[in-house]
Amino acid sequence: MTSMSTAQDASLTIEMFQGEQQTRFNQPVLVAGVWQYLNITTTLDFDDLTLRLYKGITIPMGERNETNYYEWSYHKNAAVTWSDESGYGITYIKEELCQKSNTRYSFCIGLNDFMPNIVDYYENWTAEISHGGTSVEAIRIVVEKPKSGYSLSKPTSIIFHVDPFTVMDATGDNFFKIGNIGNIPMNIDFDTETYPEVEINNMNQRVLPDEIITHYVTIHSKSWPPGFKNIQIPLNGSYPQSYFVDTNATVTLYTSFIIDVPLLVIYVGHSNYKIEELQGTGITFQYVERLSMYEGETRDITAYVSGNGAVTLQIWADEKNLSTLHFYDSGTETQSPITFTSTNTSERLIKVTVRALSEGTTGVLTYQLTTNGVTKTYTTQISIGPPQTDSEGEASEPLSIMQLVIIGIVLLVVIYMIIAYLRNKKR
Repeated sequence: MTSMSTAQDASLTIEMFQGEQQTRFNQPVLVAGVWQYLNITTTLDFDDLTLRLYKGITIPMGERNETNYYEWSYHKNAAVTWSDESGYGITYIKEELCQKSNTRYSFCIGLNDFMPNIVDYYENWTAEISHGGTSVEAIRIVVEKPKSGYSLSKPTSIIFHVDPFTVMDATGDNFFKIGNIGNIPMNIDFDTETYPEVEINNMNQRVLPDEIITHYVTIHSKSWPPGFKNIQIPLNGSYPQSYFVDTNATVTLYTSFIIDVPLLVIYVGHSNYKIEELQGTGITFQYVERLSMYEGETRDITAYVSGNGAVTLQIWADEKNLSTLHFYDSGTETQSPITFTSTNTSERLIKVTVRALSEGTTGVLTYQLTTNGVTKTYTTQISIGPPQTDSEGEASEPLSIMQLVIIGIVLLVVIYMIIAYLRNKKR
């Protein structure tokens, strides 16, 4: 938001340390209690220049104090080039940061945060530029009370899907937004050492007043075992202390604050598989909840077991709509129930070969898992459709003997008719 006066003899911009500019009623904004650059550009090159800020449109005739009047000066040939002439005992200028370039004079100054604690409080002031006791230009500005605050737009959680025992990057299914509703730049960051597996874009940077930033989250998995991982990350919000004039009113803004972001929910498991953690056992079971088959189809259905402990897995089908043909434990054919010792460093692959029997029905494959004295039952529901027609396969089947005999007779009749026709034609 660039704010430039249309004055003829001098123009004015107000900006903070990183060039942040604000306007109100199309006039430059100066935030009380914060160091800012008042950049004055003149049509002539002056060796001496005076900058006055005062409340209202005329210089106060009565008592002048930190609530209504400030004055600074530039003297090219003086021992002190940039100085505060206000006379309040506290210097409201940073001489080392002031600078002049050609006809541009940058005063790094601040005001006392004298304003009442009222939301959105502001006052109309005047910036008067003079040389040799003669006013060069008077420009209207708005002085605001320092204001903090942020807006947060977020879902309840952001979900990630990660393959088991795989190093990979996963992007979340949603995002969140943080906005700065104050008039002071705001810093946002989080502890990347505590959460090395989490990456949030547009982080560890400054959010300008009225700016809204969208944040996306990426998870860097580290060969995790199957299961669920929930991560709640607190973001740290703060305001740059170097911006503040050291007054009692603004020092309260030095305190950092916490911004609650969505809960990060990580599903570590195979795609389209239901993940079940057997509480208190350390065992995780993954299986398919629903799928479709056609009548007469034979298919392998897999499930996965992981975690430390002895496991017994009994598997059966309803045998009315679905039948089991074979059982495999890690590639070796076996029988149900299957008993083994599971580990948390790999997955145990269980495969069942099934056959769909009746169309228009639902076949049920049941798993009963027992470990550490806990028994849980899970099912795979299979919708069975009509038999699949293989027209190409039917066309390629060999002809039967009866079909060959019939074809031969037809050919003989046709040949006889042709010969008889030709003989009659010659007569």
